[in-house]
Amino acid sequence: MVRARPLTQARWCVSGFKGARLDQGVAGTLSDVSAGSVDGPDSVEAPSNDAVKVSSVGRVLYRRSWPQRLLIAVNLLLAVVLFFGASRLGSFEEAVGSIIRIDVPAGVLADLDVPIGAAGSESDDEIDSGSKAVPVDDDRPAPPRNILLIGTDSAVGLEEDDPAGQRDRNPGVALADAIMLLRLDPQLGTASLVSLPRDLHVMIYRQGVPVRAEKLASALLVGGMELGAPTLVETVTRNFGVPIHNFVVIDFLGFEAVVEEIGGVSVWFPYPTRDVGSGLYIAESGCAELDGQASLAFVRSRKLELFVDGYWQRVGVWNDLERNQRQQDFLTLALERVVDIGARSIIVRDDLIEAAARSVVLDDRLTLRTLLGLGNAFAGFDPTDLTRHTLPVYDDTVGSASVLRLRDGARRVFDVFRGITLRPEDVPVVVVDGRGLVEESVPAHAQLVLKGFPVVAESGAPVDVTTIRTHRDQFAAAVLVAQMVTPTPQFVFVDDSNFSDRLELTLGKDFASFLLVPRDLDEVDALARVALPTRDGEGTRENSATGLMEEGLSGWAADALPIRSETRVPAEVPSTVDGRRPDGSSCS
Repeated sequence: MVRARPLTQARWCVSGFKGARLDQGVAGTLSDVSAGSVDGPDSVEAPSNDAVKVSSVGRVLYRRSWPQRLLIAVNLLLAVVLFFGASRLGSFEEAVGSIIRIDVPAGVLADLDVPIGAAGSESDDEIDSGSKAVPVDDDRPAPPRNILLIGTDSAVGLEEDDPAGQRDRNPGVALADAIMLLRLDPQLGTASLVSLPRDLHVMIYRQGVPVRAEKLASALLVGGMELGAPTLVETVTRNFGVPIHNFVVIDFLGFEAVVEEIGGVSVWFPYPTRDVGSGLYIAESGCAELDGQASLAFVRSRKLELFVDGYWQRVGVWNDLERNQRQQDFLTLALERVVDIGARSIIVRDDLIEAAARSVVLDDRLTLRTLLGLGNAFAGFDPTDLTRHTLPVYDDTVGSASVLRLRDGARRVFDVFRGITLRPEDVPVVVVDGRGLVEESVPAHAQLVLKGFPVVAESGAPVDVTTIRTHRDQFAAAVLVAQMVTPTPQFVFVDDSNFSDRLELTLGKDFASFLLVPRDLDEVDALARVALPTRDGEGTRENSATGLMEEGLSGWAADALPIRSETRVPAEVPSTVDGRRPDGSSCS
């Protein structure tokens, strides 16, 4: 007797019944056949005993092996991971898509210097390079990028009791309260930061036209609601010769919201601290957890006071440069906080993504692909490795207004953000002559000495190709030397510690001469990047030019600040509050 049973129970033994017909009353079922009783070309033998078991009614039931079960489990887990990742990425993309963007007039933002590959070939892929898409190879090095960070003093949306909202003008009328220039080099894994004092007296430019000489902070007002940020970008570029590729704008409310979202920032205070003007008040010394409102009061503080020996005594000399220092200190502490809460990846925390989306305004070129690329490149970056620079300035007056002007040394700071970090006198070179027998009245290495490089001459075995060999930390120095050599040398970056402070230029038989005028920086930089080895998990610190006015996290060079008063603070009062314990550690 033949009984009907579900198709799923007998599928393994019916591969030959492709043309079998099913009665309408038993659609989806198949005749049951006892194991070993089927004859004909379409019969199938039952599997071995270790793969099957026989039911009480004689049916052969399939039993999966352990490798099969493991494969199924792995596939299920992979499906869950892919679903989770897709949902996170979807949330990120949706949040980024909701960010308010400013349409920037042509010519304001600089195009990225996207280098051509070593072979000069191009593919059909494209990379975002401003308003136009530039074809690039997938393996082509990512170029450095300058981002202008703009903090406005707009008080729109603040609570009535928030000290930051107590002002004598319309809450929607905003000046630039904090201006920072950030340079990111994804391939080298380095980041540099400089604050531009809001009181710098400069010519304001709008759409290529000089409008008037004014404080830098007023560029937002001159540009108006639509062109405020682009006007500030154009003013920075034209006055300081620094290309800006993107900008980010955040106001008081947005700043407070982001701080709240990361759970506050811990700051160390050596004594009870206050600023009557900004509303900051810390009752006890030690670590204090600052919420959004208190954090804003700290970074806005211009007249910080410490309660020492029973009196409120001022910190430093009360000027914008001290406040710029505190803003950079706080930014580093906030980044460390973000790392501590496990948000190195920008798609890990939906709440942070959404908070940032609600709080910032971006230019129309800062795309999702760009943000993901930067996040991936700096996933392992240590905030304490941020290289910080200070502009040398001096006090001046224009009419009745107190302003700041740049000193001559400012050029070397801005050079860092132009991609020029070194001068010839900062780069010792070991010149190895591998040309063989050459007749010349003046040794080749002497020509390099005339260009300002400290040179040590050595002889070596003949080689065909001129080569620069050094450590990747000496990348900027290698590029500077290569700009002087024709043809352009080959680059070899090694991990050998013996080359950590040694740059070796080997002159080969192809060497022609040292150039009178250095070759274009971008051209040589692109060739050098192709030769860079893959960067490890943590980025390396980019060498800085000797003599640059830099500051580390260990302290603040007080003598670099302009003095607005002859009054000196007592010796026992710290000259700054950087938010770190005396041993340099953070509270978190």
